[in-house]
Amino acid sequence: MKQQLFHTMYCGYANQVYAYLLGRTSSKSEAEDLLHDVFLRIWNRIETVERIPEDQRLYWIFSIAANRAKDYYRNSASRKKMESRIQSEYQGISTGDLSSLLAVREQVDELETAIRGLPEELRYMLTMKAVGGMNSNEIGAALGMPAGTVRYKLSQARGLLARRLGLLESEDTLGRRATRE
Repeated sequence: MKQQLFHTMYCGYANQVYAYLLGRTSSKSEAEDLLHDVFLRIWNRIETVERIPEDQRLYWIFSIAANRAKDYYRNSASRKKMESRIQSEYQGISTGDLSSLLAVREQVDELETAIRGLPEELRYMLTMKAVGGMNSNEIGAALGMPAGTVRYKLSQARGLLARRLGLLESEDTLGRRATRE
């Protein structure tokens, strides 16, 4: 019974929790480590899970994940390790046309930098949506906020990314253009 409950929870929520943790850490390997730690804690408290109403379990899991993410940031050595892993992850690419690989690598680096530069709340909501495949209702339920607020914050995150990547003109640029015309 307990194994089945754990299996059901893992299959049902692991992807969403992983997306949240990826957004908080910006590192696949760190997010995977934290995900395993979250579910180890759940396994160790499976009797508690049985007493939690099914509609409240996702919120409970995300509270564990949020606490693990906070612990992660308390350890600055882990943060430095994460940055070096991201850099080394793309240094192993050696096939194909070198100039196109360098261009792709530069674009990926630029995107990662822009995502890391987002405010933390926007960053983890965006990764919960993009990587975790969660909709605004699910993200809102997991984080304890209205779905409309989540949609607004996702829109903010996308807009900031687009401006940082030069895909949209900033408000300053639009204002300067308007005064010239």
